[in-house]
Amino acid sequence: MRLKALLPATLLTCSLLWANSLLPVALAQDEDEKSPREIGVELLKQGDSLADEGKTTEAEIRYQEAMEALLPGLRHLPFKHTVKRDVTPRDKIRDYLLKELEEDATPDERRAESLTLKAFGLIPDDLDYEDLRLKVYTEEVGAFYDPQTDTMHLILEPGDGRKPGLLEAILGRRPGFSKDESRTVIAHELTHALADQHYDLDRLLNAIKDDSDRQLALTALIEGEATLVMMGASSEDWTGEETAKLPAEALGSAFRFMAPLLRVAGGSSMRSAPPIIGETMLFPYLRGLVFCAHLTNDKGWSALDAAYANPPLSTEQILHPEKYGPNGDAPIDLDLGPLDPGAEWTERERGVLGELQIAILLRSHKGNDAAAGWDGDRYATFENPDGRTGIVWITTWDTEADAHEFARALGRYQARRSSEIRGDDLISERGLDVVLVQGFSPEINHQLTEIAFKAQRFEKTHAILTP
Repeated sequence: MRLKALLPATLLTCSLLWANSLLPVALAQDEDEKSPREIGVELLKQGDSLADEGKTTEAEIRYQEAMEALLPGLRHLPFKHTVKRDVTPRDKIRDYLLKELEEDATPDERRAESLTLKAFGLIPDDLDYEDLRLKVYTEEVGAFYDPQTDTMHLILEPGDGRKPGLLEAILGRRPGFSKDESRTVIAHELTHALADQHYDLDRLLNAIKDDSDRQLALTALIEGEATLVMMGASSEDWTGEETAKLPAEALGSAFRFMAPLLRVAGGSSMRSAPPIIGETMLFPYLRGLVFCAHLTNDKGWSALDAAYANPPLSTEQILHPEKYGPNGDAPIDLDLGPLDPGAEWTERERGVLGELQIAILLRSHKGNDAAAGWDGDRYATFENPDGRTGIVWITTWDTEADAHEFARALGRYQARRSSEIRGDDLISERGLDVVLVQGFSPEINHQLTEIAFKAQRFEKTHAILTP
């Protein structure tokens, strides 16, 4: 289930007005006489004065100039060049997102993603998944950085008013122009640009596009970094020293308390969306922030540079930062090999769920506990001419106790949705492995189960990210 298909790097920030006809001019002024921090602070003051005069477009240009001077001191990483900017009217967002979807995946691939979600029971059979995703992101997106074009896009709202997006609501923003929020949101997006100039975000994301769990973990690093820098900018910590020390454990506790409330802050499409959409949308910002804070608490900002060289391999490592790193728990990559359930069946997709999506799947059956101890998984989804779907899914676990706990939770989940499954299902447990085969005849289920247990295993590495 690809997550990158909707937006290349960022998902949502805050709504801003912007114009692309003016270029930054003040950054180089007096550079021989003033430090970058002094230049940046002065530009912020200029931006505030322009905002007070109602010149919001000019104010935002000054804020970008200011952040390009200030962020290198906060993040301890220099810009290589000025960031391009553009404006996308709110009523054009859907067209832009649809174009991104079409460029990232074929119609068959997008249909297969929806088919898989329905086969697992993560979305209802009658849901138009692609349409709902477009509605959610059209409502919630407020700004984004596109690493394919090296451009920061900000959203022009119709009329005089501007609708707060999801992150704006989380931050307590009201409709209308806010100097503080404009500053910090620009800081968020420019942090993506800064990372892209040094680490080539599009290359990193494309290298793992067939592993949605791993891609979601990388997105959590990208969004977590930008959110942490945004917090530093909002508190004017231009050296980054205090921001790097923000206690990760306290942030994690706060977000665990807030999590049930966050989706309520979104628009109507977000509130009605299945958890797999809303929770994977918020995960990179909230859990990614906590993960990045763990890194900077330990080794400062240089730890984020090291993380881009060796990104997290799974959402498990984001959820449990102690499992990340050279002494952590590298997940297992599983290869199911050839699968042949019969001539009438066509394979549609292979992929990885990972700890986060398994926890969402089993939410009503102690999902967090059942998903803990995950060490790897791989599924294959099939379809026949009658529209029936089949799944072959192998999971492997840290301990036999973890495997048994997951198998019991999965059994309860499957029993609850038995009326939805056309065909038989079979859950088998052997040592560290649990296999689910669903939708085929009993004989085929047994044959595919035996093949799944023979899946080849490899430890996931960063080799595929090497240019």
